[in-house]
Amino acid sequence: MKTEDSSNRRSALKSIGALGASAALMTLSVKDVFGQTTIPIALTTGLKLANYGPIYVAARNGLFAKQGLAVTVNVGGTVVEPVSIALSGRAPLAVTGTGMAVNSTLEGGQMKVVAKMCGALGMWVITRPGTAFTSLADFKGKKVASLRYPSNTVTSPTFAMKKFAGLDPKSAGVEFVEGPPGSIVGAVRDKRADVGVVFEWDASIAAQQGLEVAYGFADQMGPILLTSVMVKNDYLVSNPDLIQRFCNAIAASMKLIRENNPVYVSAMGAEFSNLDRSVVAAGCARLLATKGFVPTNPIISKAEWDASVEHDSLAGTIRKALTFEEMVDNRFAQKATEAFGAGA
Repeated sequence: MKTEDSSNRRSALKSIGALGASAALMTLSVKDVFGQTTIPIALTTGLKLANYGPIYVAARNGLFAKQGLAVTVNVGGTVVEPVSIALSGRAPLAVTGTGMAVNSTLEGGQMKVVAKMCGALGMWVITRPGTAFTSLADFKGKKVASLRYPSNTVTSPTFAMKKFAGLDPKSAGVEFVEGPPGSIVGAVRDKRADVGVVFEWDASIAAQQGLEVAYGFADQMGPILLTSVMVKNDYLVSNPDLIQRFCNAIAASMKLIRENNPVYVSAMGAEFSNLDRSVVAAGCARLLATKGFVPTNPIISKAEWDASVEHDSLAGTIRKALTFEEMVDNRFAQKATEAFGAGA
């Protein structure tokens, strides 16, 4: 029997294939600080999150410019919009949840995933003091503040409960209280939800406001292709040099972050200038301590791909699993890592 909820969720996922998706885009143009002739290229991220740290570091340290690129970074309002925008030709690179490339390809918008952006689930459960939460089983019977489906704040706990705790969220009385960006901390603090599932910077904001960061997903879930760079097949065929330049800059950025953590903190502070400096410092420390969150290099492993597909299949955000061989083109990331990045 079809429910209104399931229909709404299918509608949200089908929007990936819409070429004319409307989005309120905030733009950051990266100028050529070396005065060289540059090639313009645009990308769109899903929301404004710490997941895209290597892009921010590359932008603010001249790494794109060194590759002869003038990069414009647009911010989509949902995780599905970057692919729709790429399919429309307005910004050829989409950087968002990996499953979005799978759904687009299944619907006829042929995509390839060309680089890893985030290789671990940097996500935490926040609670009010006195709320017991030490394992996934503690989701049972709770109202969980999250962003709107298909955000990972809904899909990842759903996957984790099913795979690691043997819980079906609905049968276990788990209710997601979905809201817009910025709503989760307040929902927990004001007791509209028992717990919240958050990315950074919300975890550090929550701690600053007297809530507790009670549980992290990354250790249990291990390496996963959470966020990746994807592009239309025909654009990839026509513009391999641009894709290579972009991957070169990302590989160099990931190496720089690992060798010089203060560069990461500085770029994040500049990118998220509205945040208190103590929040940025605490968040960066948490992210850098989360193994794989900032990858060593942009190369995608088959294990990371398979983990991502399993995640999205159990969470219900992809219609069919497509294989690593069908969807991933590692040529550019491998070459970039050899020339500009760090090894595994």
